Amino acid sequence: MTTAASTSQHASSTMMAGTGSSSSNITAPSSSAVRALAMEYKSLQEEPVEGFRVKLINDDNLFEWEVAIFGPPDTLYQGGYFKAHMNFPHDYPYSPPTIRFLTKVWHPNVYENGDLCISILHPPVDDPQSGELPCERWNPTQNVRTILLSVISLLNEPNTFSPANVDASVMYRRWRDSQGKDNEYPNIIRKQALAANAEAKREGIVVPMTLEDYCLKPTRKPTAESALDANFYDDDFDLETEDDLPTDDDDFDEDDDEEEGEDDDSASASISKNNGNAKSKNNGLAGADDAESADDSGKGETT
Repeated sequence: MTTAASTSQHASSTMMAGTGSSSSNITAPSSSAVRALAMEYKSLQEEPVEGFRVKLINDDNLFEWEVAIFGPPDTLYQGGYFKAHMNFPHDYPYSPPTIRFLTKVWHPNVYENGDLCISILHPPVDDPQSGELPCERWNPTQNVRTILLSVISLLNEPNTFSPANVDASVMYRRWRDSQGKDNEYPNIIRKQALAANAEAKREGIVVPMTLEDYCLKPTRKPTAESALDANFYDDDFDLETEDDLPTDDDDFDEDDDEEEGEDDDSASASISKNNGNAKSKNNGLAGADDAESADDSGKGETT
């Protein structure tokens, strides 16, 4: 399969293809849309998200994806393998994509033709009649991951307030309100899940049946690029380690040294003072002796 980088180089020219006058009505995809889709596709290939897989329908067209959604374990859709097409507008991510199921899905929020009706894919307009808040609708911060995770959640928790399939919605509510006594709805879902699982086996696809397998994420070894990033931070920033950080013992040692220094200074000053006092005292005694000698001399001469 062509890489996402090379795919993005061909996407713009491919989407401009057309015949006759109809080509003038085709809006060229924006470069931001090509970049966004290339990055998302590359990310999903390197780090797959549990519950779904994606691939390009045509390696030269980033705007049409094939999606495989696995039925969540411990739900009516367990073991199911539901394929869908995802079409992106040329101004993505400012406008939402559309999703159409290729696998037959009996669901309150899926039209008969397979089109999915979910608030996250509705344009961000204020429509009081829809019962949807503007914050529940599409915004450019959404991406393929958030969309498909919302779809997986919707499978088990349909929105019956504005159904796309009224009959499926009525049947679902009847089953829900009967607390499992009316099994018409779950029987249809399980039958479709089994048929989808059989198709997966024919294609060599292993559908996760347990929660552990469903949520299992592949472990990735650190790439040379990430290793370089780590070295970059180590080389350019002198990060302190535990050995470099001062400890309480070090603080105590410093305090002790300071106190010892102060004690030494005090002792030296005291010794100097004592020496000075002793010297003064000695000088005083010497002076007294000299005076006494002088007096004795004077007395001798007088005599």
